[in-house]
Amino acid sequence: MPLNSTSLTSPPAPVLMEHCCRQPWETYMEPIKMAPGVWYISGNDWVACYLIDTGDGLILIDTAMHETCYLMIENIRKLGYELTDIKKILLSHAHGDHIGAARTMKELTGAKLYLGERDHFFLTERRDLIFCDGYTCGEFEPDEFYADDKPITQGNVTIHTVSTPGHTPGCTSFFFEVTDKDGKTYKCGMHGGLGLLWNSKKAFKEIGLPSSLMYEFVDGLKKLDKFDVDITLPSHTNQVGILLLKDQVTEDFNPYYDPSIWHELMQERLERAEKILKKFEEEEDC
Repeated sequence: MPLNSTSLTSPPAPVLMEHCCRQPWETYMEPIKMAPGVWYISGNDWVACYLIDTGDGLILIDTAMHETCYLMIENIRKLGYELTDIKKILLSHAHGDHIGAARTMKELTGAKLYLGERDHFFLTERRDLIFCDGYTCGEFEPDEFYADDKPITQGNVTIHTVSTPGHTPGCTSFFFEVTDKDGKTYKCGMHGGLGLLWNSKKAFKEIGLPSSLMYEFVDGLKKLDKFDVDITLPSHTNQVGILLLKDQVTEDFNPYYDPSIWHELMQERLERAEKILKKFEEEEDC
């Protein structure tokens, strides 16, 4: 599964956000089976949400935008599930394209809602940092915050969360294993937020966030690059070429199985982030 060749040249997020929210039917994407019991489910072709069948209820990772929520709901039902089968909703970080439908999905499912604690102030004090761009993002309160030493278990799936600040202060990554019908186990991994939003200390200062987040981002990439991941679950489709391979998925063939992709993705973002840190040092020297 090659890195998406458009990952460095795709339209800016506001353009994609507007397209998804104003013409959601044009961005509709049917469910894609990423791993045994794991589905790309968001209903749009930009922001990734994943549905995990644990054998005893479902876990939903991220909710995408409120405006595209009806398409995700249709996908969930298309797979034969009911919304009330969702028992846990895990949010990777508190940006509107990932939490816009969080309140809606919580109300419809009754699921327990999780968020990284360092993003909580986005919801209470700095809603401007959610970057909703004028689109809907209902207010909600997480039921629980993540802790790296406290895995989240539902049915036969245990998700290990790793705090990976940078994209946001509370950005969280997810790692879990699933097993196919033949007993083969696959390690799945999702970095909670790989976007590089600001490239100078001045930009961080203007937005009101500490530039130390860039250092934390680099440390997180180095840490996660040591993980073994068989199937990379991107938080956005322009990070990894999942859309290029979706038509190759069969009951007996998974084109997303490629242990090299995780490391390629971590290294690609690390290279870009370290260039920004070098710029930081040059700013200090001025």
